[in-house]
Amino acid sequence: MINSDKAIRFHKAAALYAVALTAVILTAGCKKSPEKIDLSSTHTTSAETMASSAAPTRDSEPETSSRETAEAASATQESSKVTNKKMTTKSNTYSSGKVSISYPSLVNMEDTQKSSAIDALLKKNALSVLDAWQIDDTEDSLNVSCKVLSADRNRITVLYTGTLAKKDDAAPVNIMYSNTIDVPNVSDIGFDHFADPYTMAGYVLSGDCTFYNVSSEKKAGLTDVKNDISLEDYTEMFSNADFPFEGDFPKVFSYEHQGVIYFSIPVPHELGDYAIVMFAPDNK
Repeated sequence: MINSDKAIRFHKAAALYAVALTAVILTAGCKKSPEKIDLSSTHTTSAETMASSAAPTRDSEPETSSRETAEAASATQESSKVTNKKMTTKSNTYSSGKVSISYPSLVNMEDTQKSSAIDALLKKNALSVLDAWQIDDTEDSLNVSCKVLSADRNRITVLYTGTLAKKDDAAPVNIMYSNTIDVPNVSDIGFDHFADPYTMAGYVLSGDCTFYNVSSEKKAGLTDVKNDISLEDYTEMFSNADFPFEGDFPKVFSYEHQGVIYFSIPVPHELGDYAIVMFAPDNK
């Protein structure tokens, strides 16, 4: 009996063990293996996010630097355009009663103080005829126009032409005067800067004398009358030509344009009141 009871207990224990083992096996078989997680993409995304939220990369820095450089270069170019802008002139008009006189002033000169001084000198010389000729703007008629022959940072050359009708004159007379200014020194340039007065007096009286812009008919008349003035008188007139002047208004005015010297001489009214002589030094 004892052996029989032991056998029964053994078989029961074995059966329970078998059942337990089967349950464990079945439970293990029902569970799925966990899927492998690819962490590489997560790590990459995280790294990229961190990089974008960090300080600018080396590739982004040149963009800001290039933009700033371009803006600075543009500002420099604009400044250079203003600085290097060509100096020009504009026309002004003095008007009072029967008097009208045009004269120039400067534009685009960097040195504003010098520009103002030159403008004042140009205006003073242009209007100097009012006192010199004792113009009464209520009874005398004066019309003067100006032509700027050249204007640069070294020299300004202005030619004035027009007509004057004094109250007691039988007819208007033609007038001409000129003004050449040394820009760096803010001063007038006169006849003796262009040529020697005595030499030019001899030139006018010679057969080589050339008149500017006259018809062949008028040239013949000028050739006849130019010798009515002596060498000494021409020399004196040329020595006292141009601005600045003291006392009487000059009878002669001169200027240089494109290497040629031009100067006026007085002639009879029927021949135009004045004539322009031209002298080209390279041709003599």
